[in-house]
Amino acid sequence: MTIVSVRQISKRYSVLTFDDEISVIVLFGDFHTFVCDTHLGPESMEDVKKFLSEEPSTREVIIFNSHSDWDHVWGNCAFKGVTIVGHNSCRKRLFKRGNFDLKRNYKKTRGAVILTPPNLTFETKLCFEDDDVEFIHAPGHTIDSSICLDRRENILYVGDLVEDPIPYLDYDRLDIYLNTLERILAFQAKIVVSAHSGIVDTDLIKNNIRYVQSVQKCTTIDSSSLGELEEVHRLNINNLVMLRFEKIVRARLQGRFDFDAFWSTVSEPDKITPDALEKRMKDFLEQVG
Repeated sequence: MTIVSVRQISKRYSVLTFDDEISVIVLFGDFHTFVCDTHLGPESMEDVKKFLSEEPSTREVIIFNSHSDWDHVWGNCAFKGVTIVGHNSCRKRLFKRGNFDLKRNYKKTRGAVILTPPNLTFETKLCFEDDDVEFIHAPGHTIDSSICLDRRENILYVGDLVEDPIPYLDYDRLDIYLNTLERILAFQAKIVVSAHSGIVDTDLIKNNIRYVQSVQKCTTIDSSSLGELEEVHRLNINNLVMLRFEKIVRARLQGRFDFDAFWSTVSEPDKITPDALEKRMKDFLEQVG
């Protein structure tokens, strides 16, 4: 059993946390059972299925992907024939980089992963009215990030949009990310749940806003104060560099652009300094012509 804790925070809402401190959400609606994110593979989801079986029900299971990062979608394949909900860019992004992420992180898989994208997508929001459950596009951490609002209990699941002490930046529109974090505050949810940080408070969301603002303004950040999270900050800055150069290279190569080849130019993006990465990308540009 890799689930180390089950926290029931309302009559119908439970947070299941795995041994790597990543959580998935189970929400028992009146007509559907919602599982928000699917961890690292089908073996993880066997534990979730055991949890679901403790409350025998004829309710249809609905999977929700908060975004397409590998540690949130690899377990999709455990639910054959089940509706998997995600933003339309979640499906596109999984097709775009799913195989690359699987190759780079395959040692972390739990069970045989078959990449399985959402089969029910939405543009702005999708409501299950009878269950009072709403999925809302909320880009920021990634372009495809979405949130799950339990309207009846006023509980908000935000995936990776909020993290302690700082979020990961995998989308270069920091202005949009800031808008999303302000929207999260505006919900005034009774409880906000993060995939990696559990229940989070308003202070943490505001701290995340200040961090993103600092990166946006290129304000010098004393990353040494972040301790072991210093590498996360370096990765964030490097991701923004890579995303900027990806647009340039993609425009230059057009149909010849190879996503895997481009992102494989840096094997450890959390180790290289931003200045060194900038130089490497400029050299790469000269090579592609």
